[in-house]
Amino acid sequence: MSDTQTVISDVKLFLERLKKDLPEVFGAAASKETKPGEPAAPVAHDNKVLYNGDLFPAQLYLTPDQAPGVTFDGKIFHVYLQTAQDNPSLLVTDWLKHNAKETLVQKTTAWAQKMGVEFNQIFIKDQQTLWASCSGKKNLNFSYRIVKMPSAVQDYLIVHELCHLTYMNHGQEYWALVAQYCPDYKLHRRWLNENKDAIFAEVELKYTSPQETSTETPTQEISQQQNSTN
Repeated sequence: MSDTQTVISDVKLFLERLKKDLPEVFGAAASKETKPGEPAAPVAHDNKVLYNGDLFPAQLYLTPDQAPGVTFDGKIFHVYLQTAQDNPSLLVTDWLKHNAKETLVQKTTAWAQKMGVEFNQIFIKDQQTLWASCSGKKNLNFSYRIVKMPSAVQDYLIVHELCHLTYMNHGQEYWALVAQYCPDYKLHRRWLNENKDAIFAEVELKYTSPQETSTETPTQEISQQQNSTN
């Protein structure tokens, strides 16, 4: 598993911290153009979502005629609010939890087959101190926050727990088995230690009405767009 993605993620997270600490250096982010047919809405400059080791912008739309929901097009998180009182942070957090269940179950199943091990059940939790754990009953517990990490780091954590199905300890034989399937595991462990605060941080998004941003960007009419909640 290459560590290239984790290095890129390190750089982006570092730059994001600098933007917050030195706003006078970086200045305000440039406004993004709206694609044809896409709902136009004010976007707070700091509205970003950490996902798969990358920071993606979140665009918030006020769409009274449709239910609140979230879609992700691979580049932007589109967050639809039915009222200005809806919580965009909670909507995206729920999206991440739902995605974590699908992603981690799929990845764990594939890695278990590759490693020739069997597990019982997978549980996705909102763990505040552990990334993952393996019980004596061969149940695997994962924090949904793992999907915020680069894919290679996600794979390392899955391999880490699956190796506990063979060795319920962290002895020399255990780490040799981890290295067999994840030679770069030390790099991924370092990434986890250096970026744990960003991963454990809650999603923070804020909807700003057109009236509040009229001094920054021209007010545009918000069009309606159907979407499905992921």
